[in-house]
Amino acid sequence: MPAPSPWSFWRIARIAAAVVVLIAAAYYLVVAFDNITNPTNPNGGNWPFVEGVLSGEGTPPDNGFEWRFIDATWFHVLAYIGIIAGEALAGVLLLIGGIAGIRGASSAQRWEPGQRWTLIGGVVGLLVFFLGFIVVGGNWFIMYENAKWNGLEPAFQNTVTTLLAMLLVLGAAIGGRLAERGCGAVERRALRTPRSRRVPPRPRPRAARR
Repeated sequence: MPAPSPWSFWRIARIAAAVVVLIAAAYYLVVAFDNITNPTNPNGGNWPFVEGVLSGEGTPPDNGFEWRFIDATWFHVLAYIGIIAGEALAGVLLLIGGIAGIRGASSAQRWEPGQRWTLIGGVVGLLVFFLGFIVVGGNWFIMYENAKWNGLEPAFQNTVTTLLAMLLVLGAAIGGRLAERGCGAVERRALRTPRSRRVPPRPRPRAARR
């Protein structure tokens, strides 16, 4: 049986998944950095956006949802801090998972333990963009009717990107595990197969005496 290649398909798949995770981590960290260093820029930070969405600025008048809007500045600050904390935490966790994925890509046993950080980081990212922006901001604060502050499309893109990174990790983990189990089963069957016994040579017939 030929020796397995050190760069097998599933090793490359694990590295590719880890690279996607690192890209997602870089995105979360850059967004958090922008929100911290440039909060008041409507094109570079979320502070004006958070204020506008939570206060209902830009929504149609007499929409029937006025009771949901919150004008308290302290609540806006808490929401903004929560968004930054979630983005930064997701970025750090995804960064840890991506680095662990690159370092442990040689085998499924080495690779899988580090990917728990990827999954946890992905869940935190979904809490920010899926729950926070789409569910709470988009539906509770009717961002879908807001003509001025509407971030549903970027939030959806971020949600899909995060889910893609998580699915790639899960696919590489499951596929690599099944592939290694298949190779192990083949090797075990080969070891259980008895070797062909050597047939002793036939004795030569003796020549008849005259």
